[in-house]
Amino acid sequence: MGSKTLNLGALDLGILDLTTMDLKRRNRVFTYITHQDQLLVFDHVGFPNAGTQVPGGTIEKNENPRDASRREAKEETGIASFTDNYLIANERIDMRPYGKLEELGAWFFHLKTNERVGDKWQRAETSPSNGGIDPIWFSLYWVNIVVKLSLVAEDGRHLEAVRERCLLGS
Repeated sequence: MGSKTLNLGALDLGILDLTTMDLKRRNRVFTYITHQDQLLVFDHVGFPNAGTQVPGGTIEKNENPRDASRREAKEETGIASFTDNYLIANERIDMRPYGKLEELGAWFFHLKTNERVGDKWQRAETSPSNGGIDPIWFSLYWVNIVVKLSLVAEDGRHLEAVRERCLLGS
C-alpha cells in the first residue's frame, strides 16, 4: 500500500514509500487568462504528452503571488496588459497522485485582458524555473470558455469558477 519497487537495470533502489518521503515544497501560480469569452491555453512544442495547460509557474523568493501571476503570464504569453487580476483560490496541493514528490502552495488567478495577440502563436520562455538554459516553447491558443476542456494535472481545478465569472460578467 503506497510502496513501489524502483528497479533501474542492475541498480535496485528497494522499496519506496511515497507516503512517508519528504515532499519538496514549492509555491506556484496558475493563471486563467481570458479575453471576453475566450480562455488562453497552451501545449508544449515538442512534448505532446505534457498536456494542455494554463500559463503559470513558480513564485520567486520574496515575490508576491499576484505579482508572480502577472510576471508568469507576460513571460509565457507575451501579453503585457491585464484589466483584472482576481484571486480565485489559495490552497495546498499534494502532487504525489501525479508522480511528483511535491506539495504546492498554489494560487489560482483569473486575469482578464483586452490584448489579443492572435488566435494562435508560439512563444519561448527563456528563464524556466527548472534552471535549464534552453528556452521552453509554447503553442498558445484561445478556446471558448464554455467548451469542455481537459487540462493537465491541477490546471483545471478552478476552471468552473472562471467560467462563472466570464458568463456572469464579473
